[in-house]
Amino acid sequence: MAATAVLTVTPHEAAARLGLGRGTVYRLLKAGRLPAVKVGKRPHFRIPVRALDEVLRNPERLSIGSAKESRSE
Repeated sequence: MAATAVLTVTPHEAAARLGLGRGTVYRLLKAGRLPAVKVGKRPHFRIPVRALDEVLRNPERLSIGSAKESRSE
């Protein structure tokens, strides 16, 4: 039997992979900084593993601050 590749993870799993708290992951999802797919009537988020890899390569994508704060630095 061939092993299957994991394509998406839950916010809890994403938090563990990124070394962040689950609440922070939800804030990133709400801010649009971390792409996800909503599954079901009650939104259950699934985050593509590729998106996590991209965030780990470019951690500046995790910035939740306003654009004005980012420009003043």
